[in-house]
Amino acid sequence: MRLDSIVDDIDQKLSQAPWLRPGGSLLMMVGLPGTGKSSIVDHLQHLLPCTLIATDYVRTEIRRSPTYTASEMMLVYEVCYALIERRLQQGQRVVFDGSNYLAARREYLSNLARRNGAPVAVCTVQASQDVIQQRLNRRHHRGHTAKDKSDADWIVYQWMVEAQEPVVGEHLILDTTNAPPEILAARLRDYWLEVETAAASDPDLQSLGWAGKFSRVHDSRR
Repeated sequence: MRLDSIVDDIDQKLSQAPWLRPGGSLLMMVGLPGTGKSSIVDHLQHLLPCTLIATDYVRTEIRRSPTYTASEMMLVYEVCYALIERRLQQGQRVVFDGSNYLAARREYLSNLARRNGAPVAVCTVQASQDVIQQRLNRRHHRGHTAKDKSDADWIVYQWMVEAQEPVVGEHLILDTTNAPPEILAARLRDYWLEVETAAASDPDLQSLGWAGKFSRVHDSRR
């Protein structure tokens, strides 16, 4: 099946967010399996109208039994990028829920958003390894749920830990080890709105200049 056919098919199944602004707005989630990204995003959707594009969902739409091979992951991200750009061009708020552990992928997505005139908010989600292992073990025994489509297990987490690259520049850090996801979702909403408000004063979002307005890293632990 051609890439555009896959994108069309999945796009029809995604929810529609209301028009926000020309070019829309992008929230990029960053975090390894089991950190709790999807739980936060689930609560965020109740606080702020947005379209969710998740690698776990796209992966299960493409393959019934994901393998997490390099070629499969490349296809998943290509489909996600196409879906994100399509929704940004429709002026929607878009959340991209994926591990995004490689700097090159994050940079590609940021450039895609800027090309469309969209501000980009970045949120890194983390948790202690003990908590992550417990969550992944529960997921393994429980299987898929309506809100959790991931097949990533402890082995996948371990090789991602070795391959991940640090996030630099402006971003929000959320730690789910002890904090409930609904509280963190409210912080994430406020941060995303702050990024949108600050970016709205920039006359040219396609330049890199607007990103330089943000100099601090927001850490929810403070």
